[in-house]
Formats: sequence, structure tokens, C-alpha cells
Amino acid sequence: MDRCGTLLIAEPGCELSDGLEPWLVEQGHQFIRVDNIRDVLMTLQSEKVSVLVMDVRLPEAMGYEAISIIKGLHRKLPIIITADENNPAQESQIRQKGIFYYHVKPFGMDELILAISNAMVRASH
Repeated sequence: MDRCGTLLIAEPGCELSDGLEPWLVEQGHQFIRVDNIRDVLMTLQSEKVSVLVMDVRLPEAMGYEAISIIKGLHRKLPIIITADENNPAQESQIRQKGIFYYHVKPFGMDELILAISNAMVRASH
């Protein structure tokens, strides 16, 4: 089964996408980088996205505020939320929205790559 897919990365800068790019290319995945919620929604309408990785702090709003909208459009889309710091209250609030995984960036890329791999497998079924 072909498990290559398209990853949509929504972040204010390029830190995550730059860090993930070598692995994504090696695995045969495509990726699209955006930096705001509007572009996330527009991309989801125009592209077949397998997994969304979204920073919790996008410029115009907290990223998690858009999760309900995204889930309304693409109910089965695996969403991985990334955060700069461990905030249990925020994590709990975000997990209640039905995300696939919550990643605290200082915990490292290996954990995030594993979550993306698992999400890609899930999306391919």
C-alpha cells in the first residue's frame, strides 16, 4: 500500500518545516507550508492533504480555535498540534477537540516524526 501523502504544515516561521523536510523527502511525502489559518482552510479546500501539523500560535488566532472548523470540513483529517511549551490546561482543551497528537517542540523531532508516520498510515486507510 502506498503510504506517501501530503503534509500541510502551518506555522508562523519555518522551523518545523525546515526540520522535517529531509525526512519528508526521504519518505516520499509532499509538503505544503502556510503561515496562517486562512491559508490552511484554502489549502484544505484545494489540495488532498493527508495530515495537518499546526502550530498552536498562528498569527491571527490561536491555532486550536480553528480545529472545530477544520474538523467540520474534514472530519477524519489527522491533526497534530505543536506548542513551544508544556501547558497542561491548553493541551487538555485542545485534545478535547479530537486532534490526533499534541507535540511539545522541546521534546524533539523523533517523537513528532513518529506521530506523523502514524497519522500518514491512518490517513491511507
